[in-house]
Amino acid sequence: MASNSVQATFDRLVQLPGVTGAILINGDGVPVRTNLPADVTRIYADRMRPLVILARSMVHDLENGDELTYVRLRTRRQETMVATGHEHTIILIQDNRVLDESRRNSVASRRSSAL
Repeated sequence: MASNSVQATFDRLVQLPGVTGAILINGDGVPVRTNLPADVTRIYADRMRPLVILARSMVHDLENGDELTYVRLRTRRQETMVATGHEHTIILIQDNRVLDESRRNSVASRRSSAL
C-alpha cells in the first residue's frame, strides 16, 4: 500500500477545483486508489504507463542525469496531469472550465492583495 505521505497528497489533490478523477498507481502499474470507475481507471493506468516510459526515456536522452517528474496533457475539455515518482504515479484529471476559472480568480486575488 502507498505510504502515508503519498496517500495524504492524493487526498489533497482530489479536493482541488475541477478535479473529476484521480488515480494512484504503484510502481508495478497497478492502481491502488481511485475515485473513478474501475474500467476508466484501467484505461488511464494502461495508457499512461507507456507514455510515461517514453517521456522518461526522452528526458534521459536529452539531459543525462535528469529525471521526469511531471507530465501535463491538455485537451479542449480536460487537463490530465501525471506526477511520477520512483514508487508511485498520480494521475489527476481536471475539467478545463473549472480549472481556468480557478486560475483566473487566483491571479485576480493576488493582484488585488498586492495593491
